[in-house]
Amino acid sequence: MEENYTSLQELTDQPTPGGNRPIIEHSNDSRGLKRGIECLRSQTALLMVIGFLASICTNIVLTVLLTGSSVPGAPQDSSTLGLKLTSVQRRFIQLCEDYTALGQSCSKTVKPCKQCPEGWLHVGDQCYYFSTDKLDWLKSRDSCADMGSHLTILHTMEQHDALEKEVRKIGGFDYHFWIGLSDLEKEGDWRWVDNTTLQHEYWDQLSSEPDNHLSGGVYGEDCATLNSHSKTWFDVPCDHIYKRICQMDFIQLN
Repeated sequence: MEENYTSLQELTDQPTPGGNRPIIEHSNDSRGLKRGIECLRSQTALLMVIGFLASICTNIVLTVLLTGSSVPGAPQDSSTLGLKLTSVQRRFIQLCEDYTALGQSCSKTVKPCKQCPEGWLHVGDQCYYFSTDKLDWLKSRDSCADMGSHLTILHTMEQHDALEKEVRKIGGFDYHFWIGLSDLEKEGDWRWVDNTTLQHEYWDQLSSEPDNHLSGGVYGEDCATLNSHSKTWFDVPCDHIYKRICQMDFIQLN
């Protein structure tokens, strides 16, 4: 028995006709093949997940096109629908990028889908993001758009009260937050970033806001902030730098 064993040992040490060692020596290759198969299975699962996400996004687009604005009391127009469609497209692109990257590395952990992105506040049927950095109004508007969202639009008292409380809680020394309201196009004609007009106003009455104060310089005060101290809005120069509140529709998963 010992001689037979020795012969088998010698046999496995001999090169094959192609010049390679037998696969018995390459247990690491076997393990690598097994990991590769598991990875392929994971990628197949990821493709199924991506298909599911695509289905969700398709449903969202159809909902946007069929029902129009989801904000209570907000009028429906092409600007509102365009803003929402752009938001959906940006979120879908981000989802595809995330899961494509995930498919290239089976070591990453899949995060469960949520109605709002990670780090966003879910209030009603909306998601809100409170920035930690500061930008002027125009850059804040663009920053929100890059995240698949827009500067917040406050058509209801419930929205205003919920955000005002959150700003007071997290704002600290920063009590001015940009909202998506300005009269940049025409002085005194205050409009939201989706081009809708004011339904309810929360201007600071004690300061006679909006007052387009001379301190705003040659361009005046054409952009609005939510002030958590007074729980009201102020018009301020658009080139001031403040934190911002971004907003997007939540995704119905069920």
